[in-house]
Amino acid sequence: MHRQTIMAASLSVMALVALAGHASAQTANDDPTSGILSLDPAQGPQRFDMSITAGGDIDADDLGRDCAGDISDAPSLRLRYGSGGDTLRIIATSNTDTSLVIQTPAGDWLCNDDAMGGLDPIISLSSPAAGDYAIWVGRVSSFWGSGDAEPVELTLLDIDGDAATRRYLPTPATLELSAGFLPSEIGVHVTANGAVRPRAWDYRCGAAASETSALNLTYDGNGAGLTIRAEAQADVTLLVRAPDGSFECNDELESVDFVSIPSAETGQYTIWVGPQTDEARRSLVPTRLILSEF
Repeated sequence: MHRQTIMAASLSVMALVALAGHASAQTANDDPTSGILSLDPAQGPQRFDMSITAGGDIDADDLGRDCAGDISDAPSLRLRYGSGGDTLRIIATSNTDTSLVIQTPAGDWLCNDDAMGGLDPIISLSSPAAGDYAIWVGRVSSFWGSGDAEPVELTLLDIDGDAATRRYLPTPATLELSAGFLPSEIGVHVTANGAVRPRAWDYRCGAAASETSALNLTYDGNGAGLTIRAEAQADVTLLVRAPDGSFECNDELESVDFVSIPSAETGQYTIWVGPQTDEARRSLVPTRLILSEF
């Protein structure tokens, strides 16, 4: 079995193992439970944070010495990564012990359990290849009970080597979801920016927003209803453009806004989030978009 250790300069204490040609129960081509995320390094430094679940019925230890935890058959997430990237970093954060298992576009396996002296796994790749990365988040130990899904925050950083990662804010991205996605509520961190009113903004929504959308969601719901909810510490407005070009917005509930679309059609939903108050419009408001079905 081929084994290759990959180390990032800023994460010199982290050991990764690449296991090429390993036969396993994992099927990277299976539909990922939490969708497909597209990141293009040509768009500049990017950060994407989303809530998923860890765990499964398959022992990742069989993949190699540095692989650990229980993972599912299908990937948790598929990352569709463009060319020209400097550094790609993937981090799983939770209240218990989790692990990361990744299959690269070349078919190599990368694993990490504990990084930087803690229980959270990190995998960092220098000059990452373009293509699809299948990502599993494993459960090493749990306070939630055996067999229960473990809530995890998954962070993906497309890093420019000249920029400080601590300053990275969530950036717009494209996420693809299909009917029956898991967990039943997927949270995505975005930033509400009121600096510019987008040309598409419907003035009845009563707020400003960045010209750039917060999230581009491609959804194939097979007739299911789709709910998009925004949660923030400030009063924000949510605007959604459906695949047919129609707009829905909601700003009725303080700090919680949602748009519900019965029998949501297949296609792209463009989502903007804008602050309501003049004070909030002068700043960037951290916002959590929550996607669910009904």
